[in-house]
Amino acid sequence: MIKIKKVENILYPEIFQTEYIYAYNKFNKELKEIIEYSGYKKEFIRKYRKCLKFLEALRENCIKQKSFEKLSDCENIYSMRLIGEKNIRILFTFIKKGERKFTVLLYAFQEKDDKKNSKYSYNHAIGIAQTRIKEILE
Repeated sequence: MIKIKKVENILYPEIFQTEYIYAYNKFNKELKEIIEYSGYKKEFIRKYRKCLKFLEALRENCIKQKSFEKLSDCENIYSMRLIGEKNIRILFTFIKKGERKFTVLLYAFQEKDDKKNSKYSYNHAIGIAQTRIKEILE
């Protein structure tokens, strides 16, 4: 496990063994609150594992896959798009500490609308992700 403040392993919905992808310390709990009783868990697990494997293998080049995008007007914030019955988005960033490069999953949300300040919008999620990046880098 990497020793970076506010970061832990991916634990939900199942442990994902990797030395490259980590989660902000509130991420696993937040993701569980969205998925656990949604009726979408089985499909979500399949899509999520696939995206995590792409992210681990392709790293910054993951954005060449349709499930990933770099958010415009956001420095170093990316989105994993898990499209299906629920439109789950996971915002993440790439971090370099010394010689070590890794990814941190920052915030998960269900995209329901594009109202700027709705808790289901990208704008709301980006604000949370930016705060979490600052906390990790302190």
